[in-house]
Amino acid sequence: MADPKQETPRVKHLGQITDEIIDGWIGGWAERFEKRDGGHYCKVCGSQVMQTTCYVSIHLKMFEPACVGSGKVEKINYPFCPKCDGDIDHVTACYHVEVMEDTEFRVEPHGTLPSRQMIEFWRGGQLVAGIYPHQDGIRVVSKYMTGVEKEAGLSPAAVIFLGKEPVGEG
Repeated sequence: MADPKQETPRVKHLGQITDEIIDGWIGGWAERFEKRDGGHYCKVCGSQVMQTTCYVSIHLKMFEPACVGSGKVEKINYPFCPKCDGDIDHVTACYHVEVMEDTEFRVEPHGTLPSRQMIEFWRGGQLVAGIYPHQDGIRVVSKYMTGVEKEAGLSPAAVIFLGKEPVGEG
C-alpha cells in the first residue's frame, strides 16, 4: 500500500524550447520579478520568488518533430512565483540543435552485422550522432550523451558532405 504522505512530484512540462523562448524568459522574468529586501518578489502578488531546476534534454533538429534518443541533459535555474505559477518541484524541456552545413553524413557497413548499414553524422572530424542497427530496432547515439566517444572506424561506403568542399579523408 502506498504511503499517503508521498506526493506525486509537481512537474511543469515546457515542451520544445528555442533561443527566442529562452530570451523571452529572461525578459519576462525581469518584468515579473523585482529584487528587494535581499530577495526576489513577484510584482503581481508580492510573493517571494522560488527557484527550481529545469532539465533540458538536447536532441538533433534533423529528427524533428521527434525527440530521438536520450540526449544529454543540461540543468538551468528556473524562477517561479508559487502563488501565480503554482508549486513546482521541477521543470522539463527539450532543445533541438541544428546540424551545421559542414556536417558529413556517412553510410558505413556495420562492424558486427555486415549485412546491415549504419549512418553517422560527423562535423569537424568528430562524431555528432549515429544511427545503428540494434537487436530491438535501431539505436541512436549522440555526442550530446555523456561518455560517447568514437573514432573513425571502417571506411565509409558513402559520404555526403553538406559543406562546400570535403575536408580530410572521406
